[in-house]
Formats: sequence, C-alpha cells, structure tokens
Amino acid sequence: GIKPTYGRVSRWGMVAYASSLDQGGPLARTAEDCALMLGAMAGFDPKDSTSVDQPLDDYLAALSQPLAGLRIGLPKEYFGEGLDPKIADAVMAVVEQLKQLGATVKDISLPNMQHAIPSYYVIAPAEASSNLSRFDGVRFGYRCESPVDLIDLYKRSRAEGFGDEVKRRIMVGTYALSAGYYDAYYLKAQRIRRLIKNDFVSAFEDVDVILGPTTPNLAWKLGEKNADPVSAYLEDIYTITANLAGIPGLSMPAGFIDGLPVGVQLLAPYFQEARLLNVAHQYQQVSDWHTRVPAGF
Repeated sequence: GIKPTYGRVSRWGMVAYASSLDQGGPLARTAEDCALMLGAMAGFDPKDSTSVDQPLDDYLAALSQPLAGLRIGLPKEYFGEGLDPKIADAVMAVVEQLKQLGATVKDISLPNMQHAIPSYYVIAPAEASSNLSRFDGVRFGYRCESPVDLIDLYKRSRAEGFGDEVKRRIMVGTYALSAGYYDAYYLKAQRIRRLIKNDFVSAFEDVDVILGPTTPNLAWKLGEKNADPVSAYLEDIYTITANLAGIPGLSMPAGFIDGLPVGVQLLAPYFQEARLLNVAHQYQQVSDWHTRVPAGF
C-alpha cells in the first residue's frame, strides 16, 4: 500500500508470489479510473531489475479513440468444452456491441492453451516455494508464541502462519524443484510457457486484441471447492495465459447470470495497455454493467 511520508508518497509494496508471473495492476469501477491509476503507477524504476525503460503511452488520451478498424480475435479454444453456454452468450453480446462500434472479428487459434493450467501450476508453486521461504518467523511474517528452539520457531511459525492453499502450493513447488524432478517438471513447464507465448505473438500479427470470457463458469460459493482444489484451478484457464506470456490483460463487467456477475477478458500485445483501456472505455460508453452490483451488495 501507500502512505504519505513528509509530503511524499512511499513506494508501493508487494509480496512476491511467483516472480516471473507477478504484476501489479489497478482495480477500479471504470476503464477511465484504471487509466488514471495506471498512469500514476507505470514507469521505469532503476532499482527494479524487472522494470523496462519504455516510453509511456498517454492512457487517458487513448480512451477517446474510435474503434473503427479494430481487429478482435476470438480464440476457438476459449469457446469449446467447459465453457458455460450462458457465459458464452454474454461474451458474444459484447462482441456484437463492439462490432457496432466499428470493430471487426476474426476467429483465431491458440493451440497450446490446453497446456496452460499444468504449466502454470508447476511454475507458480515452484517460484512461490522459493519466495515464501523467507517467511520463517525470524525476518519476515508471523512468529509463533514461545518457541522452544530455532527449529520449533521455523516449523510452527510456518505451520500456523500459512493457510492450507499456501502450504499446498509450497509443497508442490518444492517437489517440482527437488533433485531429479527439476528437468521433468519445472524446465518442461518453462518450455511449454514459451510455446504459449509464441502462440500469442503469432495471433497478434493478425488481430489487435483478443477477447473471450474471464472464467468458464460462474462464481462458486465460499468453501465449495475446498475439498477439490484442482477444479478451482481450472477456473484460471483463460486468465493465466496472460501471465505466462507476459502480455497485458483486462477484465471488464459484461452482465449478470442468475444474479452473479460475468466478466469479459481483453488481451493485447506487449506494452499495449492503452489499447485495452480504449476498448473497455468505448464499450462502457454504450453499456452500464460496470455501474451495477449484484443484489444484496
């Protein structure tokens, strides 16, 4: 978070999860607000080895650009088995409105998307197990009460401080990085990641943005999938490819089904956040889903 310090604003702080996948981005009610926030957040940081010295777009100025001639790609893999038909209808309704604004639509393919889930859930836990090793009760994070010795401090601090899902990912990641399994799991997942990236690079030669559902199914009840974490992981199928490929993505409200919100995801080539915000803003000029909330909130 940020806090005022002698008239200045301190740097953003972020806990590292999976370093090669992590990225900070704004959450806001409108694309215009996202553009305002991103304009304040973006930029080169000489003390950050992952920061690129890249000229910044004027995100606010880009919002008003017309969508005439915009080429939208619809990956066939996004609309196949596993997608709730009601969500598919909501996504296509958005596509029709964007076509009315001047966009054209093209069917495309991302053939390696089927490997995204297994690749992500090797790479992310592996990097998480490394990053979270620093939370040992000595330097960072929670510390248990009255440890009897150093080993007890380590064990109980981590056992009590981490939740079940965090522990699960640490264990999976440690296994994937262990001697004898690194090549079979982590290295192979990185190779798959490159294939996924290449799919996007190829697709963006023919289209300006890629559009699809944010999730294949509606939100489930709290705790409903605690006993079946894999089914919860599968809900990430459309979104984690952006992290694997390193491209910008945006999810915007697109309606309600059975009282639950539906999101549409937009993806763009590297450093084309302004294009995403432009498409979302233009859509929000002809829709009001972003102004509504589910009943009861």
